Amino acid sequence: RGWCFTEQSWAGLTKAGQLSLDLGKMRGGKEYDWDSLTDDCTQDGGRRPPLLPSAFAAELEKKSFTNGKDDKPLVKRLYEAAFEEQFGKATELFYEDLGWGDAEAAQLAEVLASGAAPRLEELWLQRNEIGDEGCKALAAALGKEGAAPRLE
Repeated sequence: RGWCFTEQSWAGLTKAGQLSLDLGKMRGGKEYDWDSLTDDCTQDGGRRPPLLPSAFAAELEKKSFTNGKDDKPLVKRLYEAAFEEQFGKATELFYEDLGWGDAEAAQLAEVLASGAAPRLEELWLQRNEIGDEGCKALAAALGKEGAAPRLE
């Protein structure tokens, strides 16, 4: 389902982790406050790291649209424009507590290495499950010239 994938991808670009909730993870009969809601609905919530436009386009080819031959090119252009706008102005990225591991860190590293976030000053990844390989990928990406020149 192409539009569902697209909307999920847009929502996950630069939005803080606690602002993208999977409400299907709520447990019946439980009363929620903000903390318990975000705990239940972000952990392993299926939120993927952002995709480069080329990776998004490749994934999109596996999806179907009711009006596919017309929608796919449109969606690719819209995603690329949203990606460039959101990452181009992002100064902070909050991808906390999402259950990400090395694979997700490597995917994020590709985005950062591309130079997509030239204004990035803060990157928040705590309370994930990123190990040595993911840290190496992120360090290599952030060490590339122009990747995130303002990040300290």
